[in-house]
Amino acid sequence: MRKIRWLVFPVFLIFLLGCGLLSGVQDIQKTVSTQLPEILTSAPTAQGMIETIAAQQSTNKCTGTPTTGGLGVSVETAKTVLQMTQEFAFTDGTANGKPAVIATLTTSGATTFSAIAQGFSAQFIGDVCNLSEVTVTIPRTDQQDTIDQGTEVLNIVLAGTLPPDVQLAFLTWVTENYSSMTVSGSADTTIKNMKFSLQRNQTSMLLDIVPVQ
Repeated sequence: MRKIRWLVFPVFLIFLLGCGLLSGVQDIQKTVSTQLPEILTSAPTAQGMIETIAAQQSTNKCTGTPTTGGLGVSVETAKTVLQMTQEFAFTDGTANGKPAVIATLTTSGATTFSAIAQGFSAQFIGDVCNLSEVTVTIPRTDQQDTIDQGTEVLNIVLAGTLPPDVQLAFLTWVTENYSSMTVSGSADTTIKNMKFSLQRNQTSMLLDIVPVQ
């Protein structure tokens, strides 16, 4: 059941992003009620998440002029989508000397992703309206559950962050590289204005996303 849930959810999120998620929670509710009956019928867990977020207030902090030269994505988009799952918590901090919003797993998320719960984090770095970098750290061993859960959580985090057209290409690339990567291995790709760098060390998989220079 969990496999079905997380295979459906990233695709579901991509659809929502394509329908204008930034316009607010009421747009999500309208999309759910009028355009996605078949998807929601087959994924009742996702429906519950959408209904939860639709019932909450959403504040978009991006009212000013964003900085230039970033990734062109907003942390508010990521937060709005990931909070649907109720499995990610957010705190303000710093990374590489810059302000950052850091996502970790909630108690529920740690139960769902128990194999990678200790040590997972996603850092959204820079201007909240135009992030300069996104880094994701996911525990990794040779055990299959860390591979499966790592791929799942990475897809969810990036489905909530990247534009839909970039997300589709990313899913293909990370599926080809994540499970097969050995210790000290690495892979890079460029999709539109974003450079993706995936590498593995003794304990973790590390994904770094920066603007193309």
